[in-house]
Parts: sequence; C-alpha cells; structure tokens
Amino acid sequence: MKILIIDDDFYIVEDIRLNTNWEKLGIHEQYSAHSVQEARNVMERQPDMDIVLTDIEMPKENGFDFIRWLYKRNLNPVILLLTGHERFDYAHSAIELHLMDYLTKPVDIANLENALAKAVGERKRRKVYPELFKINREEEKKESTIEIIKDCVRKNLSSPDLNRQMIAEFVHMNPDYISAIFSKKTGESLTGFILKERLKAAKVMLSTTDYSLQEISYRTGFSSPSYFQRQFKKSVGITPKKYRMDEKKK
Repeated sequence: MKILIIDDDFYIVEDIRLNTNWEKLGIHEQYSAHSVQEARNVMERQPDMDIVLTDIEMPKENGFDFIRWLYKRNLNPVILLLTGHERFDYAHSAIELHLMDYLTKPVDIANLENALAKAVGERKRRKVYPELFKINREEEKKESTIEIIKDCVRKNLSSPDLNRQMIAEFVHMNPDYISAIFSKKTGESLTGFILKERLKAAKVMLSTTDYSLQEISYRTGFSSPSYFQRQFKKSVGITPKKYRMDEKKK
C-alpha cells in the first residue's frame, strides 16, 4: 500500500516519515511533496496511490485545491487532512469532498497511526467495492451515507451506547463529519433522529405488545424507565401508559 504525505513544512513530513510504524500498518511505500504542484507530479507518476495525507494551508494552492484536482481526474485515494486549527474550520469543504478524517498539528503519532489504520481498512473496502466510491457521484454517495447511518440507528436501537461515535466507527468516518453531513442533508440533528426512532419503536411496542414499560425502555435503548417516560411525554404529550390505553380503544 502507498501513501503520499503533503506539507510545505519539511520537518513535519520527516517527523511523520521517520516515526510512523509503516510496517505494522501495511503501508510499504511512502512518498512526500512540499507543495500542491509537487503532489500533482507524484500522482501523475503514481496514479494508484492508496492514501493521501495533506496539509490544508500551503503557499499558492491549498490542500482542497489538490483534492479537487484528484477528483477531476477520477483518482480516488483515501484522504486525511492535516490542520493547524484546534477546531476543524473547514466542515463545509470536508463534506463536499467526502474526506475521511482530519488531524491537528502538532501531529500525535499514536493518533496518526489510528487514523491511518482506519484509512487502510477503508482503502481495502474501496478496492473490493469500487462502484460504491466513484467520486463523480458525490450527491449519490451522500444520500447513501445518510441511508447507512439511518439503517445503523434502526438496527441498534436497543443499545444504550448508540451515539454518533458508535455510528462513526460503523461507517468509518469522523463523528464531526457524519453529524454535519446528516444535519445538512436531513435538516435534523443525528441525536434528534436517534431519539425520534427510539420513540417510534416504543409506540409500536406499546400498541402491539404487552411488554412492560420497563421492558420497552430497555428494548429501545433508553438508560432507564423514568428517562424513557419523561422523553415520551415531552415528545408525544401524554404518558406511555395513556398512549397504550388510547391505542387499545381504537
């Protein structure tokens, strides 16, 4: 597997090259570039590059310019970003370009190796299912990602650990990314959607089963029966018990 490391700071590139356990990651070829133009030159010689780790802010052209250049040529490496910002200030561009993850400087090698391990797994999936990752179908991919997220939520409602971190690990994306993508495409927060689906499942159980309120609360992933009842009344306007009684009268 191959990686291209792009940063205008020579010492950052060398630190990554010398201190990362490439053998453990299964990345056997490492290339480097210190400008977008150098990166283009490398990609023209190595169009089958598997992973790109790129800085955002560089002289003349930035990392996003390079990524768009890749996509116009239907080159599809897994892309990780380096940023000097403590907070990720490029969420819109990240969503637009379907980037996998980002790391802040100074680079923590342990965090970098974790991100690279995920990138290696993602690259292997893309090789097995290349039709799922055609860059010229960005909108379709976003819609597909939303459906995968929704499916993950519905299949894991009973888990009290169901949250954006769990979903992010399932779809192999950064939690900030999936939250932003979900809100942008659906108009609701991911947390709000999880709660809505839990309440929807609870309504079905109240209407069609004799499960106790405690059993329903656990089957729908609420942390306790009392929390379930509070959220249900807040959302529906009546208690679960009253809802069940009304449904049986129909």
